[in-house]
Amino acid sequence: MQQSIIKKIVKKNESIAAFLCIFLVIVLTVKSDIFWDPRNLHSLQVSFVPTAMIAFGMMFLLICGYFDMSVGSIMLLCAIAAGKFTMMGLPVPVVILLTLGIGLIMGCINGFLVSILGINALIATLGMQYVGYGAAMLLWNEVRTLQSFDDTYIFLGEGEFGGLYVMTWVLLVMILAFSIFLKYASGGKRLYFVGGNKEAAKLIGFNDRRILFLAYAATGVLTAIAAIFRSAYIHKPTQYMGEGIHMTCFIACVIGGGSFAGGKGSVIGAVLGVIFMSLLTNMFNLLQMSPELQNVVVGVILVLVVTLDGYMNMKKLRAQGKI
Repeated sequence: MQQSIIKKIVKKNESIAAFLCIFLVIVLTVKSDIFWDPRNLHSLQVSFVPTAMIAFGMMFLLICGYFDMSVGSIMLLCAIAAGKFTMMGLPVPVVILLTLGIGLIMGCINGFLVSILGINALIATLGMQYVGYGAAMLLWNEVRTLQSFDDTYIFLGEGEFGGLYVMTWVLLVMILAFSIFLKYASGGKRLYFVGGNKEAAKLIGFNDRRILFLAYAATGVLTAIAAIFRSAYIHKPTQYMGEGIHMTCFIACVIGGGSFAGGKGSVIGAVLGVIFMSLLTNMFNLLQMSPELQNVVVGVILVLVVTLDGYMNMKKLRAQGKI
């Protein structure tokens, strides 16, 4: 009986991700005197929240069996565009709406390329990564002189309530809403069905193209929201925002239970995966690890999670007699 319970716990990716997070917390507590310093915890919070928002979108796509390489450049473009709108003298609500609109447009373009035209997700989103980065750099020449966003905009990044940032409260609402959506809403269940068995989904009338298109559109909007909060916290956009965040989200989502084969994943898993990656980055900084060693560690983790994911998918296909 006890062995059966233990096996069930180990099989749950969320539990494995939680154990990894606890392990890193223990290591950081032992190795660093300032890990529990309020300033470090605030820094962790700010690093974690925007990444988690993007990871939600990435998890939706992974559940469908797809992914997005362009979230980093979309984040950069949205942040710089928000700066441009601010320099134009537009009210903060308008700046936010237009920035969200840019994220939506980029997400819809990705959705159109992948779901409607049938272009390979890697090629389509990699191409959009270059498009987004190029557009951001064209705007950057005009925005680099911006000294700071308006105070109302900055409040989105620095504002606190009950000991947590405003962005953290927004994230908590997202966690609840998306968890309910995936577990109980028909749209959430269709994501799993489309990702788990595309042929069966088509036979019973599910419009997998529409579902996938909406997943890409949602990812674009979530990335724009993350860009707003991150840029608000640092008071202005930077030309390095979003750099490497697509790989962070990949690793986080797979560690948290997502799969490139589709059909599985959860909001809690995405959150735990991002917490793990945030703690890992924090460990790099607090222990003053060299950039070269950081790259080696992240690369090894990426190879391990992808290899394990591939092995588990192959094992599943063999059990079903498909290979």
